[in-house]
Amino acid sequence: MKQKELIITATAREDLTEIFLYIAEESIEVAIEFVEDIHSKIEWIVSVDFTGSPRDHVCKGLRAFPYRKRCIYYYSHKDRIVVTRVLHGSQDISLKEFNEK
Repeated sequence: MKQKELIITATAREDLTEIFLYIAEESIEVAIEFVEDIHSKIEWIVSVDFTGSPRDHVCKGLRAFPYRKRCIYYYSHKDRIVVTRVLHGSQDISLKEFNEK
């Protein structure tokens, strides 16, 4: 079976940049390692598909995978995985955060 295409939205990329900058205030090396680790977990999500928990109460089709105190939010389509946000796990979420599918 062919692996799905990975799309990381501009908003999710901004989230990753913000995570990097926040951690880099203390250590650039740790920030690089952390964001690379998140990217590796996103690649893993693409390879296994339909992991994490559905978040249909926020937006139909939205899934969430918690990892290292963050939550990777994504949609799984027939041919692609679309990562829409990477937020802190304790952050409240609403529909307005998930307008990119």
